[in-house]
Amino acid sequence: MRKEVLAQLPPRTDTRVPVEMTPQQVAEHEELVQPIARLVQISKKRPLAQAEFLKLMQLLTQQRIIANGLGQLRFEELWPTYSRARPDAMLLEGLFAPKLAELRRLLADLVVDQGRKVVIFSQWRRMLRLAEWSVRDILGDEGYSAVFFTGAEKQSQRTKSVVDFHDDPRVRVMFLSDAGGVGLNLQKAASACINLELPWNPAVLEQRIGRIYRLGQRHPIDVYNLVSERSIEARIAGLIGAKQALFSGLFDGTSDEIRFDTAASFMTRVERLVDPGPLPEAPARPSASLVRQADAPIEVELDDGDTENVASPTEVADVDAALADEVPAMSPAPIDMPPIDEAGAPASGRVVRDPVAALFDVVRVERTSSGGLRIEAPPEATGSLVALFEGMAKLLAGATSSTG
Repeated sequence: MRKEVLAQLPPRTDTRVPVEMTPQQVAEHEELVQPIARLVQISKKRPLAQAEFLKLMQLLTQQRIIANGLGQLRFEELWPTYSRARPDAMLLEGLFAPKLAELRRLLADLVVDQGRKVVIFSQWRRMLRLAEWSVRDILGDEGYSAVFFTGAEKQSQRTKSVVDFHDDPRVRVMFLSDAGGVGLNLQKAASACINLELPWNPAVLEQRIGRIYRLGQRHPIDVYNLVSERSIEARIAGLIGAKQALFSGLFDGTSDEIRFDTAASFMTRVERLVDPGPLPEAPARPSASLVRQADAPIEVELDDGDTENVASPTEVADVDAALADEVPAMSPAPIDMPPIDEAGAPASGRVVRDPVAALFDVVRVERTSSGGLRIEAPPEATGSLVALFEGMAKLLAGATSSTG
C-alpha cells in the first residue's frame, strides 16, 4: 500500500495471538516431520520429481491443517454430529482445536462487548464452518448472526451477504476465504479482522486485511492472527512478520500458486520449517514411477469449493497414502507390468513404460577407482536384471555360433 494512501488511513494494530496445541495435535503434527525432512534431504542430492514435490506440499499443508485443529482434519467424520448440536465445552474439547476457544473469546469482546463488526478469514471453508458453529451461541444469544463469502456460495448469495453485512445491524460477522474475498470493499462495515491461520505469502495476508483497511475506513483497525505455537505455523509467522514470502520468487503478485518448474530455491525455504535430524542416505535418482512433466502449476492453498484440481483438506491423508506406494522411503519401485489386452494395450488403462527402460531407471552403473565397472540394483529388480543378462548372453552366444 502506497505511503500517501497509508497517511490517510486510521491507526492499525496487528496482534499475534499465540495458541497452544493439544497433545493430540502435537503428536499428529510431529508424525509428519520425518517424511518431510526426508524429502528435504533428497532435494539436496537432486531436484525433486513433481510427484515428490506435490507430496511434500501435501505434507506441509496437512501440518497446517493439524495446527488449525483435528476437527478440520476429520471434518467429514465429525461434522454431521456437530452441525446439529449447540456448542458446549465438551464438544469443543472433542475437536482438539484450541483456536476455536480463542475465537469465542475474541468475538465475545469485539462483537458483544464493543459492538463491532468483524471479518474472519481462513483459506479452508471447512475451518470457517467449524468457526461459525463454535460462535453460533455467542452471536445467537445476543440476536446476532453471521454470513459466508467464499467460492462455495452462488453469486446471488454472496451479493446478499455483502448487502446484509453492510445494512443489517444484526449481521455482525462475515466468514471469508481467500478466493472468495478478493476485491471486496468492507471498510464501511467492519473494523476488525481475524485470521484463523497465516497464508504462505504475506501479500495474501495483506490482501485479506485490505478488505477493511482501505480508503473510506474511519475507525482504528485491529488485526488478530491466530498462531499455533510449536508448529509449522509459528515458523511461518516469523517469516510473515518480516514481510518475506516463505517461497520468495515463486509467487506471482498476490497469488499463492507455486510453479513446479520455477521452484529451484523452494527447498532452501522449506529447510527453515523443519528440523530433519539424522536421516538415512537419500538415493541419487527418483523412482521411474515419479518422473513427471514439470510444466504445471501446483496449487498449495486448499479451499473446498474455491480451488479446483487439488485435493480437499480431508483428502490429503488419502492422497499421501496413495503416494506412499510410490515414495515409501524414496526407494526404486519394483517393475510391475499390468495385464495386456488382446489389442496389446494395458487392461488397466494405464500407460505402460517399456519394462527394459523402467529396469534401467533403477540400475546404477559406476566406474571403480581401478577402472572397472560396478552394477548396483535394488533387490526387487535383481531377478529382472539377471534374466536380462542371461537373455543377452544367449543371444550373443547364438550370434557367435551362427557366424562361426
